[in-house]
Amino acid sequence: MSVTPGLPGTQLILLYRRAGGLNTEIDPRENALRVDSRWLLHPGTAFGFGRAPVGVDLAATLLTPTGSPEPSMPRLAGRISQAGGGWAVTNCSTTATKLLLTAPGLYREITRYSPPELLPRSRQWLTLRSADGDVEHRFQLIVQWAAPSRTPISPGVRPEPSGPGDDAASPVTAVAPAVGVIAGTAATTTAAAPDPDWSAGDVRTLAAYCYPELRGLPPRPRDRTHQTLRLLDRPSDRTNEKWLERQLGRLRRDAGHRIGADLRGEHHTPVFVNYVVEHRMLMGSALHSLEDRFMAARGAVKRPG
Repeated sequence: MSVTPGLPGTQLILLYRRAGGLNTEIDPRENALRVDSRWLLHPGTAFGFGRAPVGVDLAATLLTPTGSPEPSMPRLAGRISQAGGGWAVTNCSTTATKLLLTAPGLYREITRYSPPELLPRSRQWLTLRSADGDVEHRFQLIVQWAAPSRTPISPGVRPEPSGPGDDAASPVTAVAPAVGVIAGTAATTTAAAPDPDWSAGDVRTLAAYCYPELRGLPPRPRDRTHQTLRLLDRPSDRTNEKWLERQLGRLRRDAGHRIGADLRGEHHTPVFVNYVVEHRMLMGSALHSLEDRFMAARGAVKRPG
């Protein structure tokens, strides 16, 4: 059952990851699945984040890898609290710093001039990006029904994924397909197209190709060829690159036929990715398989069934 973010009686789980080395990142799963710190916000609690946040009940100090405050971040970059009947994000920066609110098919920029932005889904990401783009401070925001009998989640650091008993705060279960409830959004131009006739292999290839967008991560330049081959456990050699080129060419032609557009060429990649994301309900098993293999390779507990 989805949680409508605007309803009263909800609490907010925050899962934080300092994602670094993004300008050369090939495999996005590491930074999508790992959690550095976590917090649980009850109604009436205010959360702040930045270089040296003050004036809030709970705070996240954004740090460099050496443990010192991130100098490029505002003193108080943002604030999360209840407003207007739901949980809302406010940009508290006095600079041009942007907060990016993203989920599959959702992208919003929150500036210092923006009003408090209500969370539109039950799961989304809130991201601050460094000036050079190599670091992102990512908060996964998960709205839940408040349940006083449950064990609270305390602020802390847990660099390794936890097991099935960690409930919805587990970094494994917390990144399940983020469908949620969309407030005030309308169907895009490809949503009315006929459903694709993808094989199981097609779905797995597309899940690897569109992994960041299917997980709702903020957009950025990506080496999709090497990313896809890495997630499919295929060597990055000319043979596999040609194989992938043929598969994607066929899938692009099929998608273009269904929506009545020419999707050939890299400049049409955003439309093609959007088409795949709009059919993300077909991707759940493939995404779980890609992530389970990644977690198993690192000795982590497999995703609970």
